[in-house]
Amino acid sequence: MKNIFKQNFKALLILLGFISVTSCVHDDNWDAPKTTCQAENITPNATISDVLAVSPTGEIKQITTDMIFAGYVISSDEHGNFYTTLILQDSPDNPTAGISISVDKRDMYTEFPVGKKVYVKAKGLFVAKEHGVYKVGEAFTLTHGGIGIGRMSPEQAKRRLIASCDAPSEIVPKVVDMTSFSDADLNQLVKFENVQFAKSDLCSTYAYEGVSGVNKYIEDCAGRDIILRNSGYADFANQKIPAGNGSIVAVMGKYNSDFQLYIRDTNDVQFNDPRCDGTTAADYCAPPAAANATIADIKALSPTGNLTQITTDKVIDVVVTADDEFGNFYKKIYVQDATGGLQVGLNMRDLFRRGYKVGNKLRIQTQGLYIAKKYDEYVLGDIYNGGIGRISDDIDQDHIFVLNETAEPQVSVMGLTDFTLDDLGKLVQVQNVQFRPQDVNEQLAFSDSDNYPQHPKSANRILANCNGDQVIVRTSGYAAFADAHTPALNGTVTGILGVYNGDYQIYLRNIQDLDMTNPRCHAEKLMESFGRVVKNETIDLTGWTNFTEAGSRPWFGGFYGNAANHYAEMNAYRSGEALNISWLVSPAIQVDNGTILNFDTAKAYWKHNALSVWISTDFNGVDVPGATWQPLNARLATNTDPNHAWINSGDIDLSAYAGQKVYIAFKYVGGDNPNSTSTYRVDNVVIK
Repeated sequence: MKNIFKQNFKALLILLGFISVTSCVHDDNWDAPKTTCQAENITPNATISDVLAVSPTGEIKQITTDMIFAGYVISSDEHGNFYTTLILQDSPDNPTAGISISVDKRDMYTEFPVGKKVYVKAKGLFVAKEHGVYKVGEAFTLTHGGIGIGRMSPEQAKRRLIASCDAPSEIVPKVVDMTSFSDADLNQLVKFENVQFAKSDLCSTYAYEGVSGVNKYIEDCAGRDIILRNSGYADFANQKIPAGNGSIVAVMGKYNSDFQLYIRDTNDVQFNDPRCDGTTAADYCAPPAAANATIADIKALSPTGNLTQITTDKVIDVVVTADDEFGNFYKKIYVQDATGGLQVGLNMRDLFRRGYKVGNKLRIQTQGLYIAKKYDEYVLGDIYNGGIGRISDDIDQDHIFVLNETAEPQVSVMGLTDFTLDDLGKLVQVQNVQFRPQDVNEQLAFSDSDNYPQHPKSANRILANCNGDQVIVRTSGYAAFADAHTPALNGTVTGILGVYNGDYQIYLRNIQDLDMTNPRCHAEKLMESFGRVVKNETIDLTGWTNFTEAGSRPWFGGFYGNAANHYAEMNAYRSGEALNISWLVSPAIQVDNGTILNFDTAKAYWKHNALSVWISTDFNGVDVPGATWQPLNARLATNTDPNHAWINSGDIDLSAYAGQKVYIAFKYVGGDNPNSTSTYRVDNVVIK
């Protein structure tokens, strides 16, 4: 019985399967899926000009009527020069208006290729001028207040942007010249003829990879120009621009008062003819055949350092040892060969993006340039106001050629007493060195990054060897590592050797030039520069006790930007309290015979002697009033000293406490009355 059931069930399955298959087939053909076009039933009731008229003055306005307009795509994000932007004009040729649409979508070219007609359901969107150009999108709140045009979401875009059912149209660019374009051409595809890149841009790339936007200049034969704006995220960013003359097709845009062009890809640039002056691409960017001189030969042309023009054919091969990538060098690079180092002044920024980057080899045709000493350091540049100046971007490509070679810059290992003027401009390295105690934990410089406008300040930090010989480490407030704190340990420092007013200086290229991980050669028992305190905030440093005995005001952090110097500060001014007693107590220090205490104090707005210094051997780290404190005799700032001037305490011998652990305390006593509000500062507490 079971076998009969199995046979019948199997037969039933086969029959059902046959019916299922045959029900899906008709005359041996599969049905083709039905397709529809969303745009079949869309009828525009407005034009791009009607949309612009919603905001005749350019202020942000919402489109409140059921407005549907159409336009033809002239932008493309396929090659990365347009980003989350779709630009439409109202006709494939002879357009009268165009508009930019902000959309939070990528790869829009796949759905909206150039020439595609697109219908836009605009009700509810906002229209406004942004930096002089009309845009449509959603509203968003600006960081500084107010409302701006933002990107519509992908969901909104799917509902509002409808591609036509028709094939893309050919877009015929509007022919303009440097005297005829205007705001009426914005967001439209235009064509300039008989134009070329400005000479200052020759031999460079369209953009710098990773930089949001770079300006190049397109000029006619009369020198009239317009900006070509290229994205560092375009896939052609690293391509060299063509040096010839010809035509360019681009979308016309604007940023405030500056008109700008945006190409879709490099096919929009057809510069194959000779330039206006008859030169061709072959006349540019090719380096001289070979070097025939050295850096020493160039310096020898000006033995006294006076400004000297190089009039003979002198070509040198060099390697870049320092650039401006991390901000410690401004409009200059350093190069060297086997005979020495040399500063090259260049009146441009982002030099490292132009090929003037550490490790790149350059060939420099020096003929026509100038050599001179500046602060005893040789500089290769151009003449400026009768002195040595920077090479401009109009001529740098005639003199400096980036070779397709790199080399590891050679470092000269030197002692702090070995420097000579002949070493200036070299990449040097000093070993077994450390920052002096008062500079430990201070910032290398002051970036002022928390404020706008910023007022960065350069700073000198002193580096010393174990014999006490010193050299300055000079850092710009514009350096990316300006706010980095100087290390407390010993090690190696690498940088460019310079000089100022007879003092040798080392300029770091990046923070990696500090390699300091070894123990200090004369280990201090305590060195506190207060470099890690925060201005106007209560001091809370590891090991230190900030105790308020009377009143509520503690010691707080101070900072003087011009000197990039932090310190501890206390005053009773406007405390609102009759008595303020505040203690700043050091960590425990083990004293030996010969242990010395040294520190600096300063006063301001002096009313009374508010500061005293104490020592304890029984402080438990918590109970300040319960400890036994003895006064120390130290030179402190007082009313006879200038305001804000740092006064050294002199060396205070602690040998009487040898074999014991001690605590050093700075005690402030004052109050909010006219005669008790002096300001006192403490800095550079060193025990060794």
